[in-house]
Amino acid sequence: MKSPPSKEWYFKIAEIHVESKREKEKRGILREKLYWTIRKLSILSLFYDYFVFFDTRPYLADQLFIRHKVRVWFDREYAKEDSPYLAIFCHVRKKDVPKFLAALEDLKKSMIICGHSHYEEVISSYMDKMEKMRGALHSNENDADQETEQKRTA
Repeated sequence: MKSPPSKEWYFKIAEIHVESKREKEKRGILREKLYWTIRKLSILSLFYDYFVFFDTRPYLADQLFIRHKVRVWFDREYAKEDSPYLAIFCHVRKKDVPKFLAALEDLKKSMIICGHSHYEEVISSYMDKMEKMRGALHSNENDADQETEQKRTA
């Protein structure tokens, strides 16, 4: 007759399972996330949430916002020279955020229908690059702050 597995063995397997599930969730979040929510103290608002999303020149998202009955205030847009995509900064009333996010989900489908089959991959890689650059920028700022602090104490 076999003895039951020890409790330690069970907990080790459970920890491994939880870690792999977390890794899958992280990968899923990166793949699904095609917009940024901007939360800064300088833009703190009681009534609006601020976003950056990616669209094309014919502005496919505009019709989707109309269809979902969500009002969007467009602040700025930026384009990379050889890219068909635009980074669009906007703000939306907090009560309309679920409708706005639903419209962005439909935007993914519209991009595929309109021939932009690599929309998700291109935008995800672009966002990853931007986050890496942002991280490098913050680490450089921290290094400069540390050097200044060392000069003051010396």
